[in-house]
Amino acid sequence: MNAAVFARTGIRARATIGATPKRSGAYHWTNDNGKNIPFSTKNKPALAFGVTAYLGTGFALPFVAGYWQAWKAGRV
Repeated sequence: MNAAVFARTGIRARATIGATPKRSGAYHWTNDNGKNIPFSTKNKPALAFGVTAYLGTGFALPFVAGYWQAWKAGRV
């Protein structure tokens, strides 16, 4: 390989070691329990209903789609 390639690689590596991460200081999120998820966990029955409805819909969708396709084909 060319020696210039190795020289550029070393310079690039040295430049990134001490670099500070590029981030905006305008955003700050607290690390409190329950604050890092997009739903509330305070009301346990509502949470149980919501999780059951969400997961139940995802589980039932293939069966409903299969029934629909069979119904369209006249096999049901």
